Amino acid sequence: NSGDNGFGEGLLQSLVYHSSCSQNLFLKDRYGASQLVIFVNNLQGVQSCFFNATYTISLDNSVNNVGSPVPAILETLLGDIEVGNENIQFDFSDQIRGTELAAETEYNGPPLRVDVVIDLTVVTSNQVTAFVQARSPKDFVCSDLDSLNFVSGLAPPPNIPTRSPTSIPTRSPAPTPDPEETACALSPGILCRVLNGGGLLTCDNIVPPPNQECTSGVPISELDFIY
Repeated sequence: NSGDNGFGEGLLQSLVYHSSCSQNLFLKDRYGASQLVIFVNNLQGVQSCFFNATYTISLDNSVNNVGSPVPAILETLLGDIEVGNENIQFDFSDQIRGTELAAETEYNGPPLRVDVVIDLTVVTSNQVTAFVQARSPKDFVCSDLDSLNFVSGLAPPPNIPTRSPTSIPTRSPAPTPDPEETACALSPGILCRVLNGGGLLTCDNIVPPPNQECTSGVPISELDFIY
């Protein structure tokens, strides 16, 4: 058994976890107010409940089928990210405002990125929405909306190793610009990538941790808990 009782009179809660060979540890084991979310040993390596996902917003100014090429002066870029019941809002308007995109060019300023943490031991619906608005030199307004959604994670019994296929991300259909109302065709794009797991992955191929059980008989080099 292991524990920590070094806080004297300020101690609010004492943590004790069983780490002998007679009983394995599992991801999401709960000890009072703390929960095991990462373990590391020499045999299984790092096993974590979480992936760090990075959403990157791209912007481009395409030419309409009708009319001559027109630059777009960026004004607004905002949106939100839904991770299960959590909603994360982002607003890059101050960063992109006033930037002029020539026809058939892409935004190449500072990266437009949002980092989120995805829990792979819980089935979670993820959706990202981005809205962009710009004006032409003659003050025509052009705007567009894009979305990306996918399902991640799995919640199996902790003693049954399994892999969960995730659904292919879907995108909203691109609207057809009306040449009578707008002189530019502006479109945002959303890319989701995860950097854990020893390589660069996209959000449609992330899987739950391969091992949720810290097997007995193997020395534990690290345990991480969340409160």
